[in-house]
Amino acid sequence: MKLKTGLSSLLIFVAMACNQEAEQVASLEKEVLAIHDEVMPQMTDIMKLKRQLSTKINELDSLQQEGVSSTTFAEQRLKALDLSRNLILADSLMMQWMYTYRGDSAKALPAKDALGYFQSEKEKISEVKLKTDQSVQAAKEFLK
Repeated sequence: MKLKTGLSSLLIFVAMACNQEAEQVASLEKEVLAIHDEVMPQMTDIMKLKRQLSTKINELDSLQQEGVSSTTFAEQRLKALDLSRNLILADSLMMQWMYTYRGDSAKALPAKDALGYFQSEKEKISEVKLKTDQSVQAAKEFLK
C-alpha cells in the first residue's frame, strides 16, 4: 500500500514539474514574440526614413554639383549615409531573425532545450530591437 501511495505521489510530482516547465516555455515564447511584435511596425518607419535620407543625400549632391561647397554639407552627407546604413542593418537583422526563428520546432523539444532556445532567441530579438530603436531615433533626429 505504501508503495502505491509513494508511486502516486511521485507521478503527481513529475506531472506538476512537467506542467511548470511547459508553462515556462510558453511564457518565454510569449516574451520573445512580444518583443518581435513591438519591433515589427518599425520596419515601415525604416523604409520611410531610408527614402527621406536618400532624398536628403540627393539634395546635398545637387548643391555640390551647383558649385556650393561646404564642410557642413559634406558632413551632413556622410552622416546621412551612415544613418541609412544603420537602418539597412536593423532591417536586415530583423529579416534574418524572422528567417531563422523556429518557435514551433522548439516547442517539440524537451523543456530544458526549449527554454534554452527561447532564451537565446530573446537575446537575439532584444538586440534587433535595440539596433532598430537606435537607428530609427537617430535618423528621426537628423531629419528634423
